[in-house]
Amino acid sequence: MHRLLAAAALLASLCTATAAQPAPPAGPGAEPVDGRLRFDGHAIVRATPRNEAELNALLRLTPDVWSHGVGVGPIDVRLAAGDLAALDAAGIAYELLIPDVQQLIDRESRTAGRGEANAGLWFEDYKTYDQINAYLDELAALQPGIATVFTVGTSVEGRTIKGIQITGAAPGPGVPGVLFNGVQHAREWVAGMTTTYIADQLIRQYGVDPALTALVDSRVFYIIPIVNVDGYVYTWTSNRLWRKNRRNNGNGTFGIDLNRNWSYKWGGVGSSHNPGSDLYCGTGPFSEPETIALRDFLLDRPWIVRHVDIHSYSQYVLYPWAWTPSPSIDGGVYTPLAQEIANAIRAVHNVTYSPGPWYSRLYPSSGVMQDYTYQERAAWGFTFELRDTGQYGFLLPASQILPTAEEIFAGAMHLAQAGLETRMLLEATGLVRGGQAALESHRGAPGARTYFVYTFNGYGSTFVPQLNVTLNLNQPTLIGSATADQQGVATLLRRIPSNAPPIDILIQSVQSEKRSNVVERTIE
Repeated sequence: MHRLLAAAALLASLCTATAAQPAPPAGPGAEPVDGRLRFDGHAIVRATPRNEAELNALLRLTPDVWSHGVGVGPIDVRLAAGDLAALDAAGIAYELLIPDVQQLIDRESRTAGRGEANAGLWFEDYKTYDQINAYLDELAALQPGIATVFTVGTSVEGRTIKGIQITGAAPGPGVPGVLFNGVQHAREWVAGMTTTYIADQLIRQYGVDPALTALVDSRVFYIIPIVNVDGYVYTWTSNRLWRKNRRNNGNGTFGIDLNRNWSYKWGGVGSSHNPGSDLYCGTGPFSEPETIALRDFLLDRPWIVRHVDIHSYSQYVLYPWAWTPSPSIDGGVYTPLAQEIANAIRAVHNVTYSPGPWYSRLYPSSGVMQDYTYQERAAWGFTFELRDTGQYGFLLPASQILPTAEEIFAGAMHLAQAGLETRMLLEATGLVRGGQAALESHRGAPGARTYFVYTFNGYGSTFVPQLNVTLNLNQPTLIGSATADQQGVATLLRRIPSNAPPIDILIQSVQSEKRSNVVERTIE
């Protein structure tokens, strides 16, 4: 990727973020005690507004929506003490899920963060940011021949985002990379424990389980347990129910929803431009150092071809698209594979995870990571929503950490070993009139001719008999071709005419029986 950027010299650098300050208490009735918000008497209800008027009345009562969708129909929300009566008065039907949120938080805090006293039973309680980082170091020390701890980047407040690489092969082209990351949303504690468990099992079972050993020897695994490190620390020190990162928005509000800050379809449906919203997408795509760091990590490793973004809660196996109800061009692959993953999960503890496209299974969303990795990085991108379905929500009891992690590990390994086509990856710089653009195609057959095509006419289906492949473009035109090097990379430089119109263009690379993702650009 860096060769591409250097050749084109067209991409601007992004500003580094400034440190955030502590946020004010959020939500009616939440009271600070010793620096921490308490939610005594707050309830979680599954309300069922029948129309927009009832929905608006419900949203006026709650500062905190727990379920993934906001709309007419079932929706999980937090209500302050006494607001159940207001819900009754509004005539909105509801089911009481959690009578007192603070009781669950207090129960959780009695065991969370235990260290040496719980040695050997590490996954029996939740762990802090420092404890998870230390555990990654311990795991790497168990198998230094296959495991290396790395730094992804730093957060708004300057904390390190750490991960661990596990492989018996030399990372690079030809060795498929698999990425698992968790805790883009701070309060989803079980996601961090589950991603750490994936690393734990890959290391502890290497050399013990022949099938897993062979898998580690033929893949490179990257596990990043906590992406939103500042937000996660804040849930331990100040507000257990905090979701976003800790960006100071400068207007009395704090935080960006990192999983609305990705560039693909940024700022659209299912995100918010209101800084006070839990779905606030930021001032622009990749406005946050956390998403910048993870993006650059992906750009530097074009061999990452499978990805799972791990969240809670609802028990779903989700795949693109999140931003539209239209099926992706690979829906015929995603649908059966997601069902297979759900079956592998259910086989462990007989817990059902429902597979489906994010948009229809969950709710419309834009600027999410799975859509970015699928569209922009040509990886098979998924989102796993972990236990449960609402009984405890984000406050899942510690007793469910290990069974959750065990079943997700089974699903994750099914994805890692599935016989999936490795899609070609096309990268393109910005297209500036009068400037030179660089197109770079990865994961092709070494020594094979790579063709670059474009269209102004949108997506479609065009069969090319000479290459025995179907393009995803309508009425494509050849730009040019180049021979892939021994790493499967082909590069084409083209000058954009000075009189080119400011128009949207779709670009794709193709070899015999292989095609890349489609890159969308606007000539500027």
